[in-house]
Amino acid sequence: MFIFFWYQQYFAVKRMMERVHIDSDGKRKGGVVWHTQGSGKSITMVFMSKNLAMDEDISPHRIILVTDRTDLDSQLFKTFKSCGKEITRASTGKHLGKLIEDPGHQNISTLIHKFNAALNQRTFKNDSRNIFVLVDESHRTQYGMMHARMRKALPEACYIGFTGTPLMKNEKNTARKFGGIIDSYTMDRAVEDKMVVPILYEGRTTIIDTWKEKLDREFERDMAEMTREQRAEYKSRFSSLNEVLKSEKVVDSITRDVTEHYTNNLKHTSFKAQLAVPDRKTAVRY
Repeated sequence: MFIFFWYQQYFAVKRMMERVHIDSDGKRKGGVVWHTQGSGKSITMVFMSKNLAMDEDISPHRIILVTDRTDLDSQLFKTFKSCGKEITRASTGKHLGKLIEDPGHQNISTLIHKFNAALNQRTFKNDSRNIFVLVDESHRTQYGMMHARMRKALPEACYIGFTGTPLMKNEKNTARKFGGIIDSYTMDRAVEDKMVVPILYEGRTTIIDTWKEKLDREFERDMAEMTREQRAEYKSRFSSLNEVLKSEKVVDSITRDVTEHYTNNLKHTSFKAQLAVPDRKTAVRY
């Protein structure tokens, strides 16, 4: 089986392998791989696992893939399987605890909150230095108790974080928490390499401010025949921005705005567009 990969993945794995060998203090240093969205971090993790398997100085070893969303957990699981790597997915916190204690499971994938449940079931700790924890989307959920519980369960493990989100000033703790930046591949580099297309962000929620008077009139018209109690409940229902964004009148107005914007700016071009909405039902209505 042949797997195609890009140079940023090759050099990231090479630098990770140089980093993780036990140092003079008897520790394995971790760090953060900051590769922009769309640059193939999941495949980079697969390559890392294959390189670890071939390194005689690190055998035997185990890998735990950690993320914070079910869809990402599923994606990583499927990527490893499709690349010929056996992997077991933790179904519950109790199951995760058993998988960590059983050395027969070399590759494990889990959601980070399952460490909480695992430690609640019983106190367990694995002191192996040959466990490598690869944390996807490491800029999220890596502060406070969830990260601390993971560290408590695996105190000597080597932690490597992966993120595609630029680390802003207040997120530099991510790099420090994991041990510094191992490798970076920026959006500018990815666009230059034609790895990804340019992303243009345009926030348009402020347009609601210009609709306020119209929306107020529409809501007043809706409430014309309502009792005082019904009016209070109706106003309470639409008091948050998310609820306003799900209302039929706002969906209709935004739809018209998106259509006009697309027609004037994107039609007959190679660009795509993405619209973020509050929930699935609203997405179907759009």
